[in-house]
Amino acid sequence: MSGTLPEAVASVPSAAYGELAVTGVGVVSPWGASARDALAAGGAARPGAEGWFDHRARLGARGYKYLPPAAQYVLAAARAAVADGGRPDAVPADRRGLVLATGAGLAGVCDAMDVTVAEEGAGALSPATAPYFAVNVLGNRLAAELELKGFALTVATAGTAAADALSAGALALAAGRCDSLVLAAVEEPVPAGRGGGGQQGAVVFALEPPAAARARGARVHGTVRARSLFLAPNSLRDSAGRERAARRLGAALADLTGDPVGAAPAVHLDLDGSAVAGTVAAALGSPSGTAASVGCLAPALAVADALAAGGLVVAARGDGHVALVRVTPSVNALSSTGVLAC
Repeated sequence: MSGTLPEAVASVPSAAYGELAVTGVGVVSPWGASARDALAAGGAARPGAEGWFDHRARLGARGYKYLPPAAQYVLAAARAAVADGGRPDAVPADRRGLVLATGAGLAGVCDAMDVTVAEEGAGALSPATAPYFAVNVLGNRLAAELELKGFALTVATAGTAAADALSAGALALAAGRCDSLVLAAVEEPVPAGRGGGGQQGAVVFALEPPAAARARGARVHGTVRARSLFLAPNSLRDSAGRERAARRLGAALADLTGDPVGAAPAVHLDLDGSAVAGTVAAALGSPSGTAASVGCLAPALAVADALAAGGLVVAARGDGHVALVRVTPSVNALSSTGVLAC
């Protein structure tokens, strides 16, 4: 982001800042194209469904074989979001932005490259996969196919990345960095050598300012607003620190919902049992939430599912990262079961 970004955002009224219209949604998962079904599984891989994704059928017979699986998932989900009504091409290519969230999307690829280098040397690396040594190249093919030339940003904060990406995307739109935004969350299971498990699949949202969506007569599934904040874990050890944290959370909730204790029902709480998560749960008046997921996919699926009825999606981790998303359905919003993958 440019150095002038804070000044540009400073002129945006707090009540209006960050409102994003969702005009297209794409879900690709081992559980099918339903956000609700994938969310019920926590975004996890489906046992016995190793061959669930065929890149030839989803993307085309040529040109996709050597892409990492996560890159294939996100391309398929993006095509689904476009087919669902998203129109990043409604604005010039240099006004289209991309924000991609992931945790372990390239972990398997990087681990395999490490083994190759250790056993055979760097010269044995495949030219097709070698560029993926860095997580920020995961969205390159997506940016190229949709001509997202305004900017590309990768967010990898553990657990909160998808909601943080929404917040960053809203900031970019409010600052005039882009006029439309493609937001993707994608994960692959954690390699067995690191414990295994985790999430699999992708969710892609086509986003734009509500006024722009109305002007072009777009069908709007709903709107989202996101806030990210940091609560230093050490500050929660005394009552004064906990009170300050509660005030910060109350202000963020009031900004999103108009009510410091959350006017919208929490449809998904992704909390890890830490002191930070406990502070968030207390601010929401909730005794607990769903178990913390491994990766950022579950909160993104929860946002997609909440477009049908609205609510709050909240993720918090013990390292201090907290993200909140307010989802408001449109009168013409489709249920999550109506979202189709290509």
